[in-house]
Amino acid sequence: MHPAVNFDELYAAAQTGCVLLERASVGRLWMQGRDRLGLLHRMSTNDMTGMALNTVRQTVLTNHLGRIVDCVDVLNLSDGALLLTSPDQSGAVRAWLARHVFFQDDVQLRDTTAEMDHILLLGAGADKVGEVLFAGAGLPGLQQVIRVGEVIVARMAACGSCGFEIIGPVSAVSAVRAQAIAAGALSAPPSLLHLLRVEAGAAGAGAEISSAYIPLEVGLWPAVSFSKGCYIGQEIIARMESRGRLAKTLVGLQSKLELMPGAELVAPDATRGIVTSSAHSARFGWIALALLKPASAIPGTQVIAEQGAERIPAQVVPIPFGR
Repeated sequence: MHPAVNFDELYAAAQTGCVLLERASVGRLWMQGRDRLGLLHRMSTNDMTGMALNTVRQTVLTNHLGRIVDCVDVLNLSDGALLLTSPDQSGAVRAWLARHVFFQDDVQLRDTTAEMDHILLLGAGADKVGEVLFAGAGLPGLQQVIRVGEVIVARMAACGSCGFEIIGPVSAVSAVRAQAIAAGALSAPPSLLHLLRVEAGAAGAGAEISSAYIPLEVGLWPAVSFSKGCYIGQEIIARMESRGRLAKTLVGLQSKLELMPGAELVAPDATRGIVTSSAHSARFGWIALALLKPASAIPGTQVIAEQGAERIPAQVVPIPFGR
């Protein structure tokens, strides 16, 4: 075991070394049957047809108003598709999909969250640790998956970096966890992943990934296809894109004081916005993600956050932070 390290050291390791983050709360929904990708295709924003085996694709489930049900990563494996949902949302996602299974569909849905464990290796040194863990198996390329014994290893973009999502039975992942720490990975708390996500300007579960928003508003453009056929909510999303008229858009904010999620923002033109996520960064100070009207989303715009009796100035900045 490594000696205890402080948060600043873990933050540095996430840039230059390798950190290990627990992901047990992420939902893991198993889909089987010949029509599994067809169901996802007609229920979500991305083009799921022709998805190669052992690859990963992100897509967003939306309701009839085009608002987010959940954003999921789909791992297409030979014996089924593994959906990684937002934390604690596997049951809700399963229920949503099950409501739209036609009688002729060959699709089976099983929530395997409790049966499996899940960790993430993240940082510039994650490849080095991965080579030790999976020697001889060959590391997967970006958005690709391999199986090593009972363990599924997916290399995915995460928080402005690339990492290895490692999923499998609890005992198998426990063994990998111990080996990763022995190989130099540092165990890190959820607060580090949150900070890295905010710095990357990435939408997060329960914050930007919410039924209050449409995928385009919170920066989920790569998970949306504008050339595919119909899906629930498509008309609204396609109209927003074609007319270039988003009601709101995701921005970064910097301030000298903490901006609390839920704080209302007032722009110079008196339009309103809202803070959705915030964190303190060693590099950037107090930072936040927020939704503002596009006219107020220009970097350099000064806004006011109303937090109770406080009125806190903040400045719109590009995301990812430091870009």
